[in-house]
Amino acid sequence: MPASRILHGAGNLRDLLHLAGHPAVDAIEADVWVRGHDLVAHHDRPLGWLPLRVGDRGPRLRHRDPVRLTELLAAVDGLAELVLDLRSWFNDPAPAVATQLLALDDHAHVVVTCESWAVGERLLAWMPALRVQLSLRSERQLRAYVRRRIEGSLPPAGVAVRHGLLGGPAEVAALREHAPSVTAWTVDELDRARELSEWGVDAVVSNHLSVLDRLGGGGGAAIREAR
Repeated sequence: MPASRILHGAGNLRDLLHLAGHPAVDAIEADVWVRGHDLVAHHDRPLGWLPLRVGDRGPRLRHRDPVRLTELLAAVDGLAELVLDLRSWFNDPAPAVATQLLALDDHAHVVVTCESWAVGERLLAWMPALRVQLSLRSERQLRAYVRRRIEGSLPPAGVAVRHGLLGGPAEVAALREHAPSVTAWTVDELDRARELSEWGVDAVVSNHLSVLDRLGGGGGAAIREAR
């Protein structure tokens, strides 16, 4: 089955939320932070408790009106899946995420990716049915994930892997022995996206709608029918 297609960062901007309905998009991704008691989406990292955020262009004023989780859920309703790339800084986001997702009638279409493994493990402890992925950004993290799964010290969790860490179909197959799902990010070249799909990854994340469109047939139809 072809890999599902995830549009990176589409949930961070209101102007892009409508792309959840695009035929080449099976899921939209958003970088999610806790602000007070709310969950908001934006790319730049907050600078502590100061009203600032840090991105590629350096420090800037914090978003005054960021996209809320309720808007993300409304945008994907009946159209696509939602990938929440849960970002951590000073506070623990797990309680806010669990509280808001448990309040939903159905969160089967929501995937939470965690850059903090401790946060991911807490979410799995509270919500065993939640689809949680651990973000693997280095060879060291990849090896640690496999070791902990073999030891049984890490609960079953999918992985979102920096695509350069995947070197061939045998590596993907070996990883799938320990991970319920394997997502490759962030893939902006069509040939590489097709290669990863042929190797058997479950999903490909890209910044470019054109790559997802030409990658072809992901899980969008199944998502729509299931919902």
